[in-house]
Amino acid sequence: MLESPRILFWRLGAAPDLTKNESRLYPRVFTVFSVEYTFGGKTVRARASSLGGGGLFLQGQSLPEGTEISLRFRPARHLPVMQIRGRIRYALPGKGSGVEFVEIRNEDHQMILRLIHSKTANRRKHPRAPLATQIYCQECMSLAFSRDVSRGGMFVDTRDPLPIGSEITIRFHLNDEGPIVVALAEVKYHVTKLGMGVQFVELSTADRKRIDDYVAKAPKLVESAPQE
Repeated sequence: MLESPRILFWRLGAAPDLTKNESRLYPRVFTVFSVEYTFGGKTVRARASSLGGGGLFLQGQSLPEGTEISLRFRPARHLPVMQIRGRIRYALPGKGSGVEFVEIRNEDHQMILRLIHSKTANRRKHPRAPLATQIYCQECMSLAFSRDVSRGGMFVDTRDPLPIGSEITIRFHLNDEGPIVVALAEVKYHVTKLGMGVQFVELSTADRKRIDDYVAKAPKLVESAPQE
């Protein structure tokens, strides 16, 4: 990390592949927005077709792997223009290039994660449903509550999120009059002032079926963009 009096940068030297790695560190969304990138003294206008916490995909731009570029873009109208250092992670001839973020301001990184968190409300791999219940977590330093749940994981409201990659044991009531659910989970990402997204690593077949039944019966989850 580089730290100055006013700006904190995140270096993501091993950001995940945005199109081919299903176990990526951060969630992503398919979205189209304009991007300016600069390398070798040239500035090029292009379009991004997906965005994640670790990078983006440039349409039609097949650049050499390892090339470092300067990116400038606004991922949504309500967000400011961001300037980020990136590196070409891979190229798909005729389709484009995957770019990983190697230097990004902490506030920009959090705004991207919050944007993704709002946009993925109803487009996740697994359907999810609202679940308001306390999370019992031995590793957590403060009280935690759930925001939603799916068979793949949940979002946990907490003031003290654990480091990304941490494995935690969580226990929670599913509001279905059944026994408490116990799961081993991994922290996948953080959203400042909201909490952390966790993925279930170990969950009994019976509890997974209970979650499936709960999600199927619950009202459709509608979520607005988080406020700063």
